[in-house]
Amino acid sequence: MAVENRKKKKNKMSVPLMIVLVICVVVLGVSIWQLSGIFIEYKKGTDEYDKLQTYVSEEPVEEPVTADTGDGENEDGTEAEGDTEEQVQRVAISELQAQNSDTVGWIQIPGTQISYPLMHTGDDSYYLNHTFSKKLNSAGSIFVETLNNGDFSDLHTIIYGHNMKNGSMFAGLKEYSSASYLVTHPNVYIDLADGTHAYQIFSVYEAEADSDSYTIGFAPDETYEEYLKTIKGRSLYDTSVTVTKEDSIITLSTCTKHGEKRFLVHAKKIY
Repeated sequence: MAVENRKKKKNKMSVPLMIVLVICVVVLGVSIWQLSGIFIEYKKGTDEYDKLQTYVSEEPVEEPVTADTGDGENEDGTEAEGDTEEQVQRVAISELQAQNSDTVGWIQIPGTQISYPLMHTGDDSYYLNHTFSKKLNSAGSIFVETLNNGDFSDLHTIIYGHNMKNGSMFAGLKEYSSASYLVTHPNVYIDLADGTHAYQIFSVYEAEADSDSYTIGFAPDETYEEYLKTIKGRSLYDTSVTVTKEDSIITLSTCTKHGEKRFLVHAKKIY
């Protein structure tokens, strides 16, 4: 009799254990399904942007290329101008624009995964979850602030991109938390319709989403000069790069790991 009671108790205890086990299995299955969906979406975004790399013909150069027009006199007797700066067309911007008219350029940081088309539209939220091909995807696109001019003619132009878990888009910006990383990756290259332009990084730091670091619409005056001093002073370390009110700058912005703050990289135009 005592043996039978023990068996009954054992059987009764196995029921809740089975329920817990089933719940765990279901939760695990749902989690795996959700993760697989995320990874598949990540891969679709990555594959799309990898294919677009074919529109980039070469690596950016440290200095703009010059064209030798010769010395002395021209054939008509006028004085020759000598060497002139020639903008290199290394990205087929016009071909990209034929596929998506929102394309204004290409951004690249050599030695990193950051090499993407630049989008600009009247709605800042659109490219948060749409790729270059306008497909819905959490990777989104790298895009220029709506209130900025798409030709980078503003003194301050802001560029946004997601901090993706697979390291794509602007996830690599966080590496600039280390001063040694800046030494090996000092410049950002922006290709526009008129050729390649280089920007030298002068400040990196975390900021609030509503920080005055996002101020645009400057004129080359004392207000702009004070703004530059402020954002340079916020840098996590001294970059030894000077910036003045005559300089045009760009800001690369992405979310931090938990999305509570933003990680900003400021760079000034050097050509």
